[in-house]
Amino acid sequence: MTQHTSSRAGSTLDDSAVKSAGQRGYVCLSGPGSRTFLQGQVTCDINGLTPDNSVKGAHCTAKGRIVFLFTAHCDLDDNLILQTHPSIVDIAIASLKKYAVFFKTEISDVSAQYTCEEGHSDQADLIRLRAGIADVVAETSEMFIPQMLNLDALGYISFKKGCYTGQEIVARAHYRGAVKRRMYHLKLITQAVPLAGDEIKNNEGQSIGNIASAMAIDSDNIEVLAVLSDKHSDCDGLQIGDQPLLDVSYLPLPYEIPTTP
Repeated sequence: MTQHTSSRAGSTLDDSAVKSAGQRGYVCLSGPGSRTFLQGQVTCDINGLTPDNSVKGAHCTAKGRIVFLFTAHCDLDDNLILQTHPSIVDIAIASLKKYAVFFKTEISDVSAQYTCEEGHSDQADLIRLRAGIADVVAETSEMFIPQMLNLDALGYISFKKGCYTGQEIVARAHYRGAVKRRMYHLKLITQAVPLAGDEIKNNEGQSIGNIASAMAIDSDNIEVLAVLSDKHSDCDGLQIGDQPLLDVSYLPLPYEIPTTP
């Protein structure tokens, strides 16, 4: 494991932060307006971020759809580092820059500053999947609202921080019980690993959801995190993409999904 230092003074992450994530991408926000800007853009409370802790959040569109997920760190100079999926770094930067025009902040890709010599870790991805945490990747950007990925159960959303982009939609889903799709942990008997974003149909051919994450466990079994319509969250057979109907087992999540008010 090698830690690299950004060209910006003090902009570093410690080894443990990089190693725990496997291969990730990193976006840096620097400048005196960075914290104020980000506070008005994301679901978590950035004001609670210090060099001694991190916060997890999502950046959404005005319609409440997740553009990307991140874990935020900061250094002693208050540079903000957002750790995210590597496939979505360019999308994240472009989305943030749309709103940053009136703030003194510089947004840049600093992924090259943090490398993992042992390469990408499938074990890290499996741990993440079994923790019930889905990545948002390039293929699923703007596909889900935060509650569809159970982010309200995972501490990604502050319902007390005030306004941010997409806040009205996220709050309405929370307070009015408008969450009609949730993420579930499933085991499927198949050799074909679906892709994030793949459509899921029930045994009647109805579209009932999408794949959020998927991994092969052995030569005949895969585990997935699937966002499913509440009305179809107990199907005993699912069709993913063009695959034949697959037998499905529902596995427990390590947290409780919030109930609808």
